[in-house]
Amino acid sequence: MAQRSRTSPLGRLAARWWYLWGLSLCYSGHLLADRSFYRGGVWSFARAARLWPEFAAAHYQRGLIRGRELGEYAAAISDLERASALRPEWPEPYLQRGLLHRFNGAPGRAVGELRRFVELAPAGYWREEATRQIASLEREGGPPGPAVL
Repeated sequence: MAQRSRTSPLGRLAARWWYLWGLSLCYSGHLLADRSFYRGGVWSFARAARLWPEFAAAHYQRGLIRGRELGEYAAAISDLERASALRPEWPEPYLQRGLLHRFNGAPGRAVGELRRFVELAPAGYWREEATRQIASLEREGGPPGPAVL
């Protein structure tokens, strides 16, 4: 049985509003290639997470933007780990952590995260891509390097 949220319905509504505002800011960042919109999006996702701490999607989106667009890998990993702690059976945070580790010098960590994604994800492109990334990492061999976070 899922744990009941301590956040009021009004608090959850406000959190969703900030979340949607963050998505719109990040969309503008994509359109205009302006990092300041991403920073605003991260701030909005943080606001949503403060209002509703159990809102896994807010943690996920903040981590996604921090890692992909702002290069804040340690913070991104932390956000994505929080999303997984809140929703352990949600595959996307595992994929994103795996890719961040893969391309930032932590292949051993990448393999574990990508394997978990493959276990949880439905069939489709990203599951196949994760399987290819795992095979590529295993072919590259060698000891896993330290994380560059």
